[in-house]
Amino acid sequence: MKIVSIRRNQRIHIDKLQSSRATHRGGNDLAEVTLVDSKVSQTFVTAFARGLAVIEAFGPGHKSMTLAEVAARIGVDRAVTRRLLLTLVELGYATQTGRQFELTTGILKLGYSYLSAAGLGSILQPHLNELSHEIEETVSVSVLEGAEVTFIARAEMPGRRMAYVVTMGMRLPAFSSASGRVLLAAKKEAEVEALLSVTTVKKQTGHTILQRKALLKIIQQAKADGFAVNREELEDGLIAVSVPLTNRAGMVVASLNMSASTSRMTDQIIIGKVVPRMKDSAEQMSKLLP
Repeated sequence: MKIVSIRRNQRIHIDKLQSSRATHRGGNDLAEVTLVDSKVSQTFVTAFARGLAVIEAFGPGHKSMTLAEVAARIGVDRAVTRRLLLTLVELGYATQTGRQFELTTGILKLGYSYLSAAGLGSILQPHLNELSHEIEETVSVSVLEGAEVTFIARAEMPGRRMAYVVTMGMRLPAFSSASGRVLLAAKKEAEVEALLSVTTVKKQTGHTILQRKALLKIIQQAKADGFAVNREELEDGLIAVSVPLTNRAGMVVASLNMSASTSRMTDQIIIGKVVPRMKDSAEQMSKLLP
């Protein structure tokens, strides 16, 4: 496998390429690039490669950057970098606040397309099975997709019957579920408010919270607490607890959830047993997430 390098630390892997190296000056930094022969260059899309380089420029220590900083990191002039960044913003993969740019959780769709194909559920399953056995309840993992959460893995305790069954691929409203609220808590308040403004929150039970101010306050509390609890808002007699799942870079990418009957789940059990054990399990799972 050969490497096409737009910059020393921004590499794009191209299989079976024969290439020769040259250097050029981009911005204020000397960037290293690879020149390929005419046959290969006809299939290589430079604009696409630059777009990927912009995405890869963000990471630990570079969560938020200015246009100039991004241009310097990828070795491309500011005019081109500006168009690339604004394209990512328009597609929902990045946000702009003043002069600062940041990636959004929308970028996770790219990685999770691969993880879904690679069997993310099977990777996390041993941890889910262990957690379910320890707390003796149904547990699951879900990801945020717009105003909904989608369940991608689950484990249940044999013999625990519940009216509300969590199934793979099941979707729930993000603003009315514990999993959705803990995932929304990882987003910027302005993003959450904007999403809520275009989302219809439907009444599921007599306990469903519909007031927008109350929902925003609950999401802010979930961020402060590091977990979210949902009591009978989706199903009478059902309680759910969720904690965030981060990847190795510290970005919230999914939620780890527990659902149980209200008859056997008290606040004392939730705070004293369930939440600490879920957080421990989430920490172990996070090591498996890129």
